[in-house]
Amino acid sequence: MNEPTQDEAELASWSAEVAPDEWVRDQGWSHPDPELGEALAAAHRQSEATHAIVTSLAELRRAVGLNQTELGERWGHTQSFVSRVERDVAGVEMATLVGYVQALGGRLTVTVEAGDRVFYEDLVVGL
Repeated sequence: MNEPTQDEAELASWSAEVAPDEWVRDQGWSHPDPELGEALAAAHRQSEATHAIVTSLAELRRAVGLNQTELGERWGHTQSFVSRVERDVAGVEMATLVGYVQALGGRLTVTVEAGDRVFYEDLVVGL
């Protein structure tokens, strides 16, 4: 077995001296640009919305009574592609979502609220 490097030995020594309950966790941080916090919050909301959509795709597919292979055949893709879409939260683009919903025979509507106006756009109308 290899001997630890000096850095590894120092880290192990330091870690042994500090009890885990003394470690600093979940401390807030600040940045001089106040807009950064707003941008991070917006990115977090977008990520949560994307996650909610994608995690529900498999649930929608199962509710329709299809397995991944059957959906893939309807969509013109392989089962592994369907699986990747259902697993990859960050990688699902609108065009992919449209194709998925079309293959389900579902309806996809986008709602955009800007100021006091609300816009609805049907991207996929059920078969």
